[in-house]
Order: sequence, then structure tokens, then C-alpha cells
Amino acid sequence: MNRYGQNITWSTPGAPHAFSGTCTNWSYRDHFQRQLDENESGDQHVLIQHSRKAEIRFDARVTDASTDFLDLSTGGAITITGVTGGAILVTRAVERWSLKQPKTASIQATHYPDFTASADAGTLDAFQPANQGLSFLHPGGKIVYGTAGLTHGAGVVHKLELTQERHITEDDPSPNGTILGAASHGYLRTIHLDVLTLNTGTVPANGTVLTIGGAPDHAADFRIESVETKFAEKRGKMVSFTAVWIPPIAS
Repeated sequence: MNRYGQNITWSTPGAPHAFSGTCTNWSYRDHFQRQLDENESGDQHVLIQHSRKAEIRFDARVTDASTDFLDLSTGGAITITGVTGGAILVTRAVERWSLKQPKTASIQATHYPDFTASADAGTLDAFQPANQGLSFLHPGGKIVYGTAGLTHGAGVVHKLELTQERHITEDDPSPNGTILGAASHGYLRTIHLDVLTLNTGTVPANGTVLTIGGAPDHAADFRIESVETKFAEKRGKMVSFTAVWIPPIAS
């Protein structure tokens, strides 16, 4: 793309990337915590700014080269080229497969510029649904498209969303107002699955293991915690599952 006229930074090619893929959105919100103090007349006379940190958000369309999506069960610290100093702790990472849409993924994280930690988030198994034999063309970069390759016993998979979450508990600020430490804990992995049901399909019960054919290893051993059946006029019967996994759960 060529630009003419005023000189601006255009689109996302220069944005930092949290993993391989086509960046669709990047934001970095650097902020202080505000503390005010009143005088004897009840008016504000002191403004204290402390506990500086930054909120990071990264969204991307996943390409066939995206083999480095994070496994936050091993820890929440990551590194991002273009974000220097301190440490970055991820709080949320999401992968989404949707019918007739490219696969997308997103990261939410917090950058603490005043302390350091080595990166410990490993990579999940490289997963691409079987997109072979589809009638779409991608003459340039390849994308992971739709839900081809994902199967479920109840019917046709319309959407799969896999979410990883961690909590951050920050230390109290130091005497000079900086955050020097924080704990990343409480790992939780959840799946939300939408399926168009078939008359020949079998809907699993609450509390059982959610089995998705063609899914990666990190979509295994989830325990179903809710099953929602939905009817709508001029629509096929749908069923939605929510399932959860924590590290102690294994086959």
C-alpha cells in the first residue's frame, strides 16, 4: 500500500507482536495510580502518582506459521519484542475458531517496568485444523479458516473458543512509589463450544469429559459445567457447552 500526503504511521506492520500472526489490533496503556490528599478546608492540595504499569492488548488473525501460542499453565511471564524493560505478565489468552471466519487469537497482559522476571510461558502444540480440500484460495499468506477438522458427537461445530486465564496479585508499592513484585497465579482454562445438533448426534451430560475431534492436546480433559440447548425460528437446533480445566485434571 502506498500513502500520499501527510506523514503518519499507518496500520499494524510496525506493532509489537505477542506471537506469529497478522496483527489486527495493538494497544499499550501506560498509567499511574492516582492518590489525592485534602487540606484542612477539604480542598485537594496534594496529588500523588505511584504504582506505574501498562495494560497490553494484542489481537491477530492466526496463520499457518503460528506455532508459538502461549501455554500459561507453566507461568504468566512472557517477552515481547518492542516492549523493553521490566516484566510482562499475561492475564488472558484466547483462541477462536468460527464457521466461515479466519481463526483469531488475542492476548491481554500487564507490563511492570520496575521489576524483572524471566519468561516462563511455554508454547502449546502447533494446531491447525484440517483445512485441506476446501474451496477457498489463499494465494499469499495462508490462514487457518473456519472449523474444518473440528468434530463433535452432537453435530456440526460452529464455534470453539479456548481461553486461558491467570490472576495477578501485586506487592504493595515501594517507598518511592514503584511496583517491584507481583504473583501470577490461579491458572484456569475454559472452552466454549457451539454445535448445530444432528438428529443422529449424542449430547454429552454435565460433569462428563468434553471430547472434540481434531482439537489440540490443550483441548483435552475438560469437564463440562454447563449445557445450553437453543431453539430459534427458522434456525437449526443448537447446543452450547462450557467446560473447564485446571492443571491437576488429567486423563
